Amino acid sequence: MMNATFATNGSNGQAHAHEADEAIDSLYSWWPGMPPAPAPLPEAALSLTLKGTLGGIEAMLTIRGQSAAEFQTNLAAVRGLLDPPAQAPQGPAVQAPGAGWCAVHQVQMQQHTNAKGSWFSHFVDGRHCKGR
Repeated sequence: MMNATFATNGSNGQAHAHEADEAIDSLYSWWPGMPPAPAPLPEAALSLTLKGTLGGIEAMLTIRGQSAAEFQTNLAAVRGLLDPPAQAPQGPAVQAPGAGWCAVHQVQMQQHTNAKGSWFSHFVDGRHCKGR
């Protein structure tokens, strides 16, 4: 049996054998071909973006899910990935106003005691103020 060979002239004038094309096609017949394109992802129903550092590098981490259960699962999977937040520097302790605080002048008053009892006052503008 004889193989038929068909020749055509290409754009450069050279003859091309269809038999050679068929041989190449059979050589790569096992190749699965191109995979189908992935389906586009729908917009997430729930989304949360966190800003922090990851290994000392500033990063943003986005967690998404189509349902509350899926979102919670994804959130649990990434919990702890970001570095703990840096502690804010602590300044001197500010005492909350309490007994003996003059709300008029925003100062702590001194406590005074005599036979009649105890009271708080401070001296301002040449007179005693009791915070009233």
